[in-house]
Amino acid sequence: MKTGLFILGMAFILVACNRGNPNAGETQKSKGDSLARTEVKATAAKINNDSLVKIIEAERERIEASLKSFKQTILPTKDLRAQIKQKWSKVEYFSENGQVVRIITLPYEKIVSRTEEFYFQKGTLILAFINDEGLKYIGKDDKRVGKAYYYSGDKVIKEDNRTNEKETTIRDSDSERLLQEAKEYLEFFPKK
Repeated sequence: MKTGLFILGMAFILVACNRGNPNAGETQKSKGDSLARTEVKATAAKINNDSLVKIIEAERERIEASLKSFKQTILPTKDLRAQIKQKWSKVEYFSENGQVVRIITLPYEKIVSRTEEFYFQKGTLILAFINDEGLKYIGKDDKRVGKAYYYSGDKVIKEDNRTNEKETTIRDSDSERLLQEAKEYLEFFPKK
């Protein structure tokens, strides 16, 4: 955990340094200098995203290891909108200190085995995982087959497609749909 916080701190320092005036101290501008600054920013962004992904994975592992200690709430989908109840039999919530940390959508078992898992930190989506092998591998390590979408500030920062399946949505990604669904499922969470 301390390592994760250190990495997060370093990532914020990199971002803060890159927000300063990139032209400070320059006496002459050239295409080469501009290109070099662009490459440095792109490299810093990649390092920042890679660090955030590691932090998100550490949080996912913490959540999975602690599931038995969290409050579990199961919501049948019979009273939800048609598109949800056609696809899922129930939505399962895990909360820690009143905050949802994990949601899993469970299919009708005899129809399909695919599930969608959502992980949250302070009410914000950090990871969505489409698990093609469904109930067989819920919450297990990420050697399972599926697609992972990592988020920071409601924006996808990395997509990891561990299947042979290509994205078929108009936007070439399920990331926006999953973000919208996660927010909707949070609204359904019984507040008791």
